[in-house]
Amino acid sequence: MRTYTLLIAAALMLVLVPCEAVAQSVGGLNYSATANCGSVPTGHVEWPVSDPLWTFDFIRPQESSGGRGSGLEIRDVYYDGHLVFRAAHVPILNVEYEPGVGCGCYRDWQYEPAGYATDGIRAGSESCVADATAGAVITTCDTNEAGGTGGDPGSFTGIAIEEFDSELVLTANLRAGWYRYRVKWHFYLDGRVWPEFSFSAEDDVCTNATHRHHAYWRFDFDVDGSGGDVVREVNPGMGTSTTYTTETVSDWGDPADGVFWTITDESSGLGYDLVPSSADLLLPIDDFSKLDVAVAQYRPTELDDGADSLGECEIELENGYNGTTPIINGESLVDEDIVLWYRSGANHLGGNPWECDIVGPMLTRVLPTAGEEGPAPEEMPDGFLLESAYPNPFNPSTTVRFKVADEQSVTVSLFDALGRKVATLFSGFVESNRFETVRIDGSRLPSGTYTVRLEGENILGSTRVVLIK
Repeated sequence: MRTYTLLIAAALMLVLVPCEAVAQSVGGLNYSATANCGSVPTGHVEWPVSDPLWTFDFIRPQESSGGRGSGLEIRDVYYDGHLVFRAAHVPILNVEYEPGVGCGCYRDWQYEPAGYATDGIRAGSESCVADATAGAVITTCDTNEAGGTGGDPGSFTGIAIEEFDSELVLTANLRAGWYRYRVKWHFYLDGRVWPEFSFSAEDDVCTNATHRHHAYWRFDFDVDGSGGDVVREVNPGMGTSTTYTTETVSDWGDPADGVFWTITDESSGLGYDLVPSSADLLLPIDDFSKLDVAVAQYRPTELDDGADSLGECEIELENGYNGTTPIINGESLVDEDIVLWYRSGANHLGGNPWECDIVGPMLTRVLPTAGEEGPAPEEMPDGFLLESAYPNPFNPSTTVRFKVADEQSVTVSLFDALGRKVATLFSGFVESNRFETVRIDGSRLPSGTYTVRLEGENILGSTRVVLIK
C-alpha cells in the first residue's frame, strides 16, 4: 500500500553495487542474507532459503530512524507472502530513578553500538553482519547473567544472525553511556515473532540505585497490505472485546485478566495477537511510563514524540515535544493503516548494576475465521494446538498456550526429566477453538528440562521447557 522512500533508494544501491550484496546460503546455512553496510537498509533476509516463509529488511542501529535512533529496525516484513510490518523498532527509550538518589531520569539513544562476541563475521565490506553458529553470540547481558561486571565481551558491532531448529534470531548490542541494551528479533517457522529488549549496565553510582527502564516498541502494522487494520483489546478475565475506532492509549489493567491485543486486516482476516510477556507484567504503569499500549493512525512523520535531549525523558505521545504535533490526537482508526505502540519495562533493583532484565511481547499469527480465536478446527489436524512456552528457557516463570478442536475435559501437567509429575497446571473443561493459557511457576523447582503434557478425551501432546537458575 505504501513504501519508504529510503528503501527504494537503498534497493537501487544494491543493484548498483552487486559485489557487496551477495546472498549467504552456503556452508550449511539455511537462510539467505545480503549486506550493504552503511546504507539503508543494511541488509535483506530470506528464511528458509529453499522456500522462504520470512522475508524482511533490517537496519543496524547506526542508521536506524528517529531523532535518537531506534535500535535494530526491521522493515517490509512478510510471512508466507503476506505483509506483517512496514516497520518495527524502538524509537523511545527512557529510564527513571527513585527520588532522592540524585540521578533523575534520562531519554537514551539507540544509535551507538557496543562490542560483543560472535563467530561467523563476514569479511571485507560485509563485516557488519555475522553468520553466527547457534549459541555463539555473547553480549554484555550474557556475561552479566553469568556473573560478569558490565564489560563488553567482544569487538563486533554489527548484526549477528543465528539459526536454531525452528527459529531465526537477529541481535544488536547497544551502548548509551553506562547502559548496555540488547535488541533481538526472534522469527519462528510457525509465524510467531518475539521482539526482545534487554537492559543491563556497567558499574556506576546511578546504576547501583533502583531504577525503571521503559522501551516503547513502535509496530507499523500493515497486515496483508490489502486494506485497513482493525485493532481489538481482548480481556479474557472480564469477558470483553473492544474495537478501537479512534486513536487511544490503554493499559493491561490487572495482569491476572490476561489482556492482549489483536491486529487484523479487515479484508483478509489475517492478523496477529500481541500478548504481554510475564516479564513485562512485572512493571505496572505509573505517572512516568504513562501507557502500556497506544494506537495511532499511520503518519509518515510520526516516528517519535520529538524529544531531542537527555532531559526530555518522559514519553509524550499525547502532547509532543518541541512543538511537534501529538501522535495521539483523536484521529479515526476506521479503514486506516495503524501504528501500535507497546511498552516493555523492567524494574532494576539497586545494588546489582549488572542485572540483565529480558522483556518483550509475543506476536502470534491469527488466521481468518468468523470469530476472533485464531485458526479454525480444520487447521488442527491432531485435534489440538500446543504452543512452545514463552519465554523458554525461563526463570522463574513462563506461559504455554493451547486449544482444542473439540470441546472436552483437559489436563495439563508438568513432568521432570525422570518422568515424575511435579505439578498440575490446568484441569477442567475447555471450549473448542479457544486459546487457554497456563503459567509455570519454577520458583520452587530446580534447574532442568521439564515436559508439559496435554491430555484430553481424544488428544495427547507435549512440549519441553527449560528452567535455568
